[in-house]
Amino acid sequence: MTNLLDDVASVLRETATEIILPRFNALTTEQIQEKSGPGDLVTIADIEAEEKLSDALKRLVPGSQVVGEETTSKNPNTISLLSSEALVWVVDPIDGTKNFTRGSHLFCTMVCLVRSSSPILAVIFDPLTDTYLAAEKGGGAWLHSTIGISATQLKVQEIVDLNQMSGFLSLGGFKDRPTRDKMRISASKIFKSYDNLGCSGHEYIQIITNKRHFTINYRTFPWDHLPGSLIHSEAGGYQASFDGAKYDPTILTKGLISAPSEISWQKIRESFLSDYLPSQL
Repeated sequence: MTNLLDDVASVLRETATEIILPRFNALTTEQIQEKSGPGDLVTIADIEAEEKLSDALKRLVPGSQVVGEETTSKNPNTISLLSSEALVWVVDPIDGTKNFTRGSHLFCTMVCLVRSSSPILAVIFDPLTDTYLAAEKGGGAWLHSTIGISATQLKVQEIVDLNQMSGFLSLGGFKDRPTRDKMRISASKIFKSYDNLGCSGHEYIQIITNKRHFTINYRTFPWDHLPGSLIHSEAGGYQASFDGAKYDPTILTKGLISAPSEISWQKIRESFLSDYLPSQL
């Protein structure tokens, strides 16, 4: 692992220690606000952690810019920075904010360094266990458990039949509610099991560390999926949008399937999605 990844991990750990963990199970009502609706929350920990991370990461790579979840919620045009040739940090200070406010352990911090919409370095950090997944493009995916202990290289699940696959499904915003309900019933018949953790980072952790097989998401915000998509790819996984195109983090509702292989991706799309997509796709 390069010095930059080491430095990023240190910044994430310091931010968790100073800002995030002291607020876990200690938030007041006034420190939790709604953004777009009742299920879309932001806390004082999100805001302060993003500010600290943004400043520290820009110092690590002089001239870089930041696309953070909380700042972008106020200025959506910030996402256009991802298409530039400049180095851009994508930051999710607390992925799984609703879980965080409820005292659930299913939250994490995610960071990705991007150039021209392509991720080149990523870290998913779990503050409660002090462990993180990390990858650089072309360098494999690695699990780091404790400072001073050698990292473990990661590999996604082997290819199995769909009825032996377990994974994660998030269809919010896709089609209408009756169609989504029908799709969930269909998923329960096609796959061994599926869930929704309310935290993309922990879902990626599970499919990257060989515990689950797939994720299917309709909304594809860059802070939710860029870090995991790079680490998953470096662990041997395959991702593509619902139409088969490479994941484009600037398009937020094109869908994304992550699977152990391209063959698995094709089987999931054909068996689960084909009836719900335009015929030309």
